[in-house]
Amino acid sequence: MISIESKKKTQRLFSLKKRELLHNNNLNAQYKLPKQISKIKSFKTSQIVASFISIKTEISLKILNNFLEISQKKICLPVIKEDLNYLIFREFNNNTILKEGKYNIPEPVDSSRELLPDLVLVPCLAFDQYGYRMGYGGGYYDRTFARFIDQKHSFVSVAIAYDDQKVERVAHDKYDNKIDYIMTEKSIYQVK
Repeated sequence: MISIESKKKTQRLFSLKKRELLHNNNLNAQYKLPKQISKIKSFKTSQIVASFISIKTEISLKILNNFLEISQKKICLPVIKEDLNYLIFREFNNNTILKEGKYNIPEPVDSSRELLPDLVLVPCLAFDQYGYRMGYGGGYYDRTFARFIDQKHSFVSVAIAYDDQKVERVAHDKYDNKIDYIMTEKSIYQVK
């Protein structure tokens, strides 16, 4: 029998290749995201939004991050601290100084204020109709969400993907948290 880790690894490799093709054929997808996020009911009431700086073949969030700022949301970005196994979030705006963090992901410098988001945007390699997403395998978002739940912190999670990243079933285990919404350039999928 194939282990869940083997299934995840195979699906992750396939999804990375697929997203590269989708990225090259959907360069305008980023311009559709502000309209899409406005359709999410929780967006209107959220005050602090955790976004991210896109890397590699992820849909660029530059336009969306500008929209969040114009919409008067406090924006924060995920930070991986060496001594923690979950994410913290530091304040971000167009003037924030970024440094290269773990996995070469840009993150705000240490002097930026820590915030606790009520809406969390999450990168995604694949997603399914059941609310599971395929991440990069570090487990940081899942551990962060589990921590929020333990602390009884109310939040809404939104994975961001190209519509064609949808698969029949994402390989997952008991440590993988479901996402509330998947937002693509074409649709909003509400899960919970």
